[in-house]
Amino acid sequence: MILRDKNETEERKLRAETIGELLKNMRQKSGLTQLALARKLTYSTAQFVSNWERGISLPPLDVLPKLCALCKISPKTLVQAIFDYQGELLKLEKRQLMAFINKSTARKRA
Repeated sequence: MILRDKNETEERKLRAETIGELLKNMRQKSGLTQLALARKLTYSTAQFVSNWERGISLPPLDVLPKLCALCKISPKTLVQAIFDYQGELLKLEKRQLMAFINKSTARKRA
């Protein structure tokens, strides 16, 4: 459970650093508050946008086109940010898997 919690924390941090920061910067440059953006996307509270920016969750796929238009993000830029996040996530998972395997084989040798 501790390993899983640590992994989720690292993934959340990665999401916040890649996609969350992009969304926050573009939202602010567009002059929108979290609540204003949420309402334009038909959400009732700013919590949804806050969660995306803090890396807790990602925007649903069906929201991405409207999000691009409202925040003045080119679809190419947003897709690249998502791909960058996925690439970094794969690297993180590889490091975690290698650490787990190395730890397991070290125990067996001991």
